[in-house]
Amino acid sequence: MTRIDIKSLSKAALQDELGKMGEPSYRARQIFKWLYRAGVRHFDDMTDISVDLRHAIKERFHITRLVVSDTKRSALDGTTKYLFRLEDGNTIETVFLPEKDRSTICLSSQVGCKFACSFCASAPFGFMRNLKQSEILDEVLWAAEGSRHAPITNLVFMGIGEPFDNYENVLGAIRIFNDKDAFMIGARKITISTCGIIPGIEKLKKEGLQVELSVSLHAADDGIRSKLLPINKRYPIREVIRSCREYTSDTNRVVTFEYILLKGVNSSKEDAVKLADILKGMKCKVNVIYYNRIALKKYQPPSNEDAVLFINTLEGRGINVTLRKSKGEDIDAGCGQLRITKMADRDGR
Repeated sequence: MTRIDIKSLSKAALQDELGKMGEPSYRARQIFKWLYRAGVRHFDDMTDISVDLRHAIKERFHITRLVVSDTKRSALDGTTKYLFRLEDGNTIETVFLPEKDRSTICLSSQVGCKFACSFCASAPFGFMRNLKQSEILDEVLWAAEGSRHAPITNLVFMGIGEPFDNYENVLGAIRIFNDKDAFMIGARKITISTCGIIPGIEKLKKEGLQVELSVSLHAADDGIRSKLLPINKRYPIREVIRSCREYTSDTNRVVTFEYILLKGVNSSKEDAVKLADILKGMKCKVNVIYYNRIALKKYQPPSNEDAVLFINTLEGRGINVTLRKSKGEDIDAGCGQLRITKMADRDGR
């Protein structure tokens, strides 16, 4: 019999499987605590479960594991980037970002990405497959183990891949991150970032979860946005904004719009005026991000003066704006810099 990937199961599904073995429901809570609080990698380490039951569990389930292929730590701010090798040999990158009052893990949701955003380092490598729920959970388990001095408070799905293109596995992982018998991370401390997949936004608003929604906008003009994010041809700005307005109305949640500033592309005062106009009256905020340089990409960040003018123009028109500080640039861990590769060759790309 093929053994079940135990981290692919919700707590309710695990209860059902254990029920088939004649075990009471509390066993699922025990196992969840061992897997996700203690981070054990072997059933034999679950010491409050009898030897006979551990043997039976081993016969029915298996525990997936990632392998840390490489680690890079920023000398500038302590950001750590992990290269994980999956069981099938594929690789992903995950980033740990420490701050004074919190620690965040930036998660990948897919091996590669099919959406080909023109400023992103992941785009040239194409799409391989979705990450399994268990692999997403393992990203946090391994990154947290490497950072025990700074407990994890926040999770952001802003790494490689489009979370809404892997909806079920991402949401399944989120429910376990939020579970009181597992990671106990508050839903409001978890952010899903999408390039504007409207069906995903529509589904999320019906989930009853208070997770944060972030939308990569990056332009207020369809012509510009379609060059930056080809998905705009399928889900144009007016439809994305309409969906987000409905999301905020139905959930009473704030939507964050990510906006990478690109010199000569989307960072003028006129661009800011257009952006303020399309967001007028919405319960939202704009996260402004300086472009992180990527070799082989033509883009450049704007001057500080142009960036300040852009931000001041938005604020002057009543838009809530934050400037997101880029971290881990010296190890290619900044926004848009993650890719599928061996870290050792990063200087040669």
